[in-house]
Amino acid sequence: MSMNREAYELANRINTELDAERSYLTEGPGDIMTKKYKDTVLQEIKKEKQKKKSTFRKTSAAACAALILLAGTVAFGDEVHAMIRQVSWSIGNALGIAADLADYREVVNTSVADSGYVITLQEAVVSEEKLVINYTLQREDGEAMEEMPMADGGLYINGKNVTDGVGGSVEFLDEEQTIVGVVLNYYVSGIDFSKENHFRLAYDRIGITDSVTGKWEFEFTADGTDLIADTKRINIDRSFELPDGVTVTLEEFTTNDLEQRISYSFSGTTDYIFKAEAVDSTGKQVEFGVRTQDKRSGYMQNEEIIDDGRIDDGAESVTITLYAMELPKESGQMSHDYIQLGESFELQLRTA
Repeated sequence: MSMNREAYELANRINTELDAERSYLTEGPGDIMTKKYKDTVLQEIKKEKQKKKSTFRKTSAAACAALILLAGTVAFGDEVHAMIRQVSWSIGNALGIAADLADYREVVNTSVADSGYVITLQEAVVSEEKLVINYTLQREDGEAMEEMPMADGGLYINGKNVTDGVGGSVEFLDEEQTIVGVVLNYYVSGIDFSKENHFRLAYDRIGITDSVTGKWEFEFTADGTDLIADTKRINIDRSFELPDGVTVTLEEFTTNDLEQRISYSFSGTTDYIFKAEAVDSTGKQVEFGVRTQDKRSGYMQNEEIIDDGRIDDGAESVTITLYAMELPKESGQMSHDYIQLGESFELQLRTA
């Protein structure tokens, strides 16, 4: 399935904002606009990889494993309850991963209705610098929807609006097209997620064109202690020189039931972004793409982990090849011309 019209309009809106504010990008790749730009163009690279779902990236906010619901529940009349179709749709289902996230997720299953639409927050899981949630959206009258609408709004952590970035996917969960399922990854830095924090999801609009305004809010506390503690970490410490003279150092490979990452750092400011191709000792081939990057550091995430394309837990080693591509200086059109940096190297995954 190709991206629906609404997802294209969302991408176009972001690109328009970036073109209008391109001057900010010259001030240094650490500012928020650079993150917006990189998230947008990276999605263009990946947009053909998923056929079942429409994926998107946009600027918004960030980050949650064990939750306690505090507020956000609206009392419904019996007639409204009758129109809300309950579906069993977990974050694991949404991401297509085989791992059981039961130890790290909280089933919230709380619905809020306004302006003719019902949003049901299903679950939430926190990893380092990231909150993953999934929700369903349907009309109160139970009618079908021609397109896949998404809710727009912000994430607040401890009362502060967080705006690093958000990406995810949207799909119909039924053949009748009455229920939309959305999974969102909120990215944020600078907050300790191994302790309890207060989160508020505040959605105030559904759709981009002909949007419906309303109030759909959910509040909860959360900490990601267990998932962070159960994350396996392997030091990489491999450096590569970019064509502009800046050195990029691959710092660490991390893996847990939710995701797999390669973190990296820079010796200076650069306009290059990265991808890594990896082949493990069992023959599994995966690709890592940039998820977040600023002027000091960033990380790539295993893009194949959707539908369980992860580096095998039983693999002895993995061979990694790093590639770089320069961001365009004038337009938002990507060249897609990646160049290989240095030689491939083998990383041992078994530690003593």
